[in-house]
Formats: sequence, structure tokens, C-alpha cells
Amino acid sequence: MRKIDLHLHTRSSSQDKDFAFCIENLKRYVADGGLDCIAITNHNLFDRGQFELISSEVDILVLPGIEVDVDNCHMLVISDGGDLESFSDCCQRVSENWSDGERPLTADQFEGIFGDLRRYILIPHYLKGPRIGPDLLDRLSDFISCGEVSSPKKFMSCINDPDMLVPVFFSDCRITQTLSELPTKQTYIDCGEVSFGALRQVLRDKGKVVLSENDGNKHFQISADGQLLSTGLNVILGDRSSGKSHTLQRICDWFGEENSRYIRQFDLVSRNEAEDEKKFKDFLSESTSLFSKDYLEDLQSAVADILEVDLESDALSVERYISTLLTYAQETSRHDAFSKAKIFNEDAFSKKDLTGLIQLIASTKQLVSNVEYRGLIDSHIGHDSLKSLYIELMKTYEGHEQVNLKKDWVNSVVSEIKGKLQRKSSATNVSDVDLLRVASNRRKVEKFEELVKTARTPKTPLRKRKGSFEIVAQVGSFSRAREIKDLSRSSKSFSAAFSKYEHPYEFVQELRKIGSPILAADFSKYMVKVEYKILNRDGLQASGGERSEFFLLDRIEGASSADVLLIDEPESSFDNHFLKSEVNELIKEMSRQMPVVVVTHNNTVGVSIRPDFILYTKKEVEDGEIRWRIYSGHPTSKTLTSIDGLELNTRDVLLGNLEAGVETYEERSAAYEDLKN
Repeated sequence: MRKIDLHLHTRSSSQDKDFAFCIENLKRYVADGGLDCIAITNHNLFDRGQFELISSEVDILVLPGIEVDVDNCHMLVISDGGDLESFSDCCQRVSENWSDGERPLTADQFEGIFGDLRRYILIPHYLKGPRIGPDLLDRLSDFISCGEVSSPKKFMSCINDPDMLVPVFFSDCRITQTLSELPTKQTYIDCGEVSFGALRQVLRDKGKVVLSENDGNKHFQISADGQLLSTGLNVILGDRSSGKSHTLQRICDWFGEENSRYIRQFDLVSRNEAEDEKKFKDFLSESTSLFSKDYLEDLQSAVADILEVDLESDALSVERYISTLLTYAQETSRHDAFSKAKIFNEDAFSKKDLTGLIQLIASTKQLVSNVEYRGLIDSHIGHDSLKSLYIELMKTYEGHEQVNLKKDWVNSVVSEIKGKLQRKSSATNVSDVDLLRVASNRRKVEKFEELVKTARTPKTPLRKRKGSFEIVAQVGSFSRAREIKDLSRSSKSFSAAFSKYEHPYEFVQELRKIGSPILAADFSKYMVKVEYKILNRDGLQASGGERSEFFLLDRIEGASSADVLLIDEPESSFDNHFLKSEVNELIKEMSRQMPVVVVTHNNTVGVSIRPDFILYTKKEVEDGEIRWRIYSGHPTSKTLTSIDGLELNTRDVLLGNLEAGVETYEERSAAYEDLKN
């Protein structure tokens, strides 16, 4: 096995904090890390002089490279070093383009600069940001065979998915003067002599890349001293103050806080009932907000429509119309040539509402342009037929829109003439009113009120299981103003608004008067009460202790988006029955897709969880000085071994930490036998 790191930075750029390169630290990294090949890949630049210095000082294969911004992703371009002058010229063009506004290269520019891409090893950020997009990956698929990932979890995802690229895991390290802890993120490759050609071949084969030298993809190195961790389930044992939590924090730091899901000891245990109740409600509100939004989406659409209706204004318009019409009829003696003109009281042309047609055109366009479900669509409606429909709909829209524009023009002219006639006439002009719109608005309000009352009918539209718990959403009406006030998290009063709650249209108008922070876009959530509850296995609302259990299950399940799951002594907060029946299997399931590390001193979690790897932390005194050691190995191994070669009996470690010692274990075993008999 050969160890490689093809992503190293030795020059600061506009994408880095300024740093000073240290050749001695690079030599130390190569020697202590046991590297067989490195590549120098600075951001959008290549320093030929520095590269030649590094090549002369480091006694392994050093390849020239550059990390290029292309179409908003990062791409490692690695050369064989045979023609440094030509490669340096290409990199200079990249640097010049970047310095001119710090814009990424387009795919065309990238290919134009580097020419025949078969001469290079191209490694894009794959499961690592900023990652390569599907279009660019498809375009360069003939030249890309492997992709850089950011964690062992993502490495294993690629290995296990036949449709994904060959993964590589590199340090992406800045070799600075202050570099103390050496990187431990590298890839092992199965090849003989390391050369550019050999690299290009093995990086096309998933069977040739692994995370560790001796254990393949079962382990990866977590610290510079060579300590390994399993890509599956790890259990950390140890006495008090032996370094268990310190080790867990070091693992968290290696992955990065933002990439870790760290469930700390006592983190989920309730300390204050009222505070815990509020935290629980906030959690339910946040975790189910998407359901609320979806459930109330149609109602919110109706609210947006009803906000355009002003019944009071409509009533005034009708009243003015009737009043002026009566006056006009009573004043026949005052009618003159101007008021007798037919156009004096002419109604405006009503325009055709094209909203439905516009939506239909948009839907047809989506069917025409859809790629993902092209086959399914074509099996029912031919592509040519859809195109013809789209064109015909557009022509229909054009025709209606032309008529509407003509009506607009005519209405404008008529309005101008009417105004002149009315100014010259002494007769009362009849006020304009759109009686159809007034009637339509009243019907809208009636339908809206029916819709809201139906939406408030008590029901349970959501049931979602999590372990032995069930999340339910119950829909109904608000019973008092305080509930709406709490929902709004506002200090404003809702008493006046709530007095109109049984009349939804009037209630909307009152909400409107309240103003900020009560946004019109959120009015629907004040119309209908959506209440979330967590029910236990008996169908009752979860108690304080059960809430903590639920939070633990949720935090473990929620770790699927992280790169590692860390749990510190769950038995300190939860009883053995819950851990065994609910938690252990979930932890085991999570460890099949990502590294999981559990600190414990409890046999229910310890060996019973069937870990893949055990780490035992121990504080030892040597020559009057305290030393912290980690002994590790497989659960089935006779011994656990430290990095410096010391060994401990695995049975003694397990009995001492999980059973309070051999003597206690044997005594308890005898007591249980007596009870059994």
C-alpha cells in the first residue's frame, strides 16, 4: 500500500488567510506521515520556483498541480511534471483570469487553457464544497474518474454506490510555519512503484483505494500518533478522569464542530419543568413547521385572495350608484344635450381575466421542458402534440390580450369624453360601479368563511412514528386570544381581533389592523390551530422524562446529515430498558452509514451494542509524570494495544469497566443463580 496526499497548499492566495510556507514542516509531514507521493495544489496559482525547491528537498514523488475555480467548483489539475514550462504557462493564464475580478473559469475557458485534458489527473471537489455540478461532471466525464470527499463517511458512501466516482480523501492542508499537529487525512492506494501513470490507473478503481493501510476501509487514522477509529461503531471505555471526554472532543475537533453531531452528557435531561415545556413546544414547532406550511398552503392562498376584497368599499360604491341613479332619473328637466348623449353614462368594457390561461401556459411549458419524467409524459402525450398545444395556447393568449388592450384604449377614450360632457352638463352623472365584481366579492367571502370553518373541524392529519413515540398534529379552533398571542410571539393585544374569530373575513381585517410583526403571508396560521403532541407507547402525552428520551432518539436520527455521531455516557441520563429497547438498535443502524463513537461505562450499551472497535482510555504515571494512553482493538481480540505497543487483557478491561470488576461480576452472577433456583 502507498500513501498519498494530492491536495497541499504552500502559497497563500485570495482564498486563504496569509500564511508563511515552511519547508521543514513539509519534510516533517512527509517523513512522519509515511507519505509516498504529494501534489502541490495552490488556489489558482502555480509557483514554479517554489515547486522546484520542494522537489529537490523532499525525497518522494512530488507532482505539480493547481486548484482551479471552474463553474463554482474547485478542480485539482495535476500534471506529470514532464513539461513544467508549458504547465506553468497554463497556470499563469488561470492566475491572470482570477486576478481580473476573482471570477471562476467557465468550462470553455478551462478547456481552452489546459487543452488536452487527458494529459492530467483531474480531481474535482465531489462530496465536498464547493462541489462539482452535474453539468460540468457530465461534460468532463471522459477525463474525471475520482472525486475528493471531505470525510470517511462520504468516502464509504462513494465506495458502496456503484454510480459514484472513486473517492479520494486528502488533507487540503496549509503547510505553515506554525503547523504543529500533522494532518491525518490521506488515501492509501494499492500499487507498486508510485508514478504519475500508476496513479492515473489506480484512481479509476474503487478496489485500489482505501482509508487505512492494514484494515482497508474498516478504519481510518484519527490522530498524528497513528490512533485508528472504526468507520462503524466505536465504544470508548475508561475510569473517571481517564480522558474519555477529552478523546471524544479530539475526535469532534478532527471532524470539525460543524460536521459533528455531539450529544453531550446530561445535555438532554430536563432541569426546569417550565423551561423544558417551552423548549419542547419550540422543538415541535420548528421540526413540524414544514407540515404546517404545507397543510395551510391552500388556506393561505384563499387568505391572499380575500385580502383583495373590501366589502365596505363595495357597499359604498353600490350606495353611491343607486343614489346618483335616482337623482339622475328625477332631474329629467335639467337634462341637456350633453347629458342626453348616450356616452354620458356609458359603462366601461370589462376585460377578460387571463389568470387561468397564464397558469395553463406555464403548466404546458413545464410538461414540454421536463427532462426527468420525459418518458412517462411521452407515453401519454406526444412531445410534438405538447409543443403544438403550447403554441396554440400562446396564440390564444395573444388574441385575448390584444382585445383587452383595445378595451383599455376604448375605456380610456370614453372616460375622457365622459369627463368633458359631465363638466359641461348640469345634470347629475351616475356613479360607476361594477355590480358583477361586487356580487363576486360577496360570494368569495361566503366561500372563504365556509372554507375556514371546514379547516377548523377537529382532525388529526399527521401521525409520524419515532421509536415507540408518535408525533401527532391535531387541528381545531383557537379557544382564547392568549393562544394566538403566544403563537405570534408579539407583545401586541389580540383581544379585539379574537372577538371576530367566528367571522373569518372580519377576523382577517382585524389582523390587518394589528400590523407588524403579524404578516399577511402568515395569516392562515392564526385562522386554524395546529397543535403538535408527542404521545408515548400508551397513546398518552409524553412526560418530562419521556421527552428527554424522545429528544435523544431525534438527535441520533438527525445525525444522518453529519459526518460523525458522538454520544457521551447516555446511561447517565436514561435507564437501561430504554437504552436496550430503543437506543442501541438505532445507534447500530446509524453506524452502518457513518462513524459512531459512544462513551460508556454500562454493559447495556458497552458490549451489548456489539461495537466494531473498542478504545480504552487510561491515566498512567511513569517516572513521576502523568501520561494518557489509549488502548484499542476489536471486541473479540484477546488484548487491546496502545500506539507504543503496550497491551491490556480485553476481558479484564471489559469486566473492570462494565461490570465493576471480576469479583463483583462473579458475586452478582452467583446471586442471580440463587434467585433463579
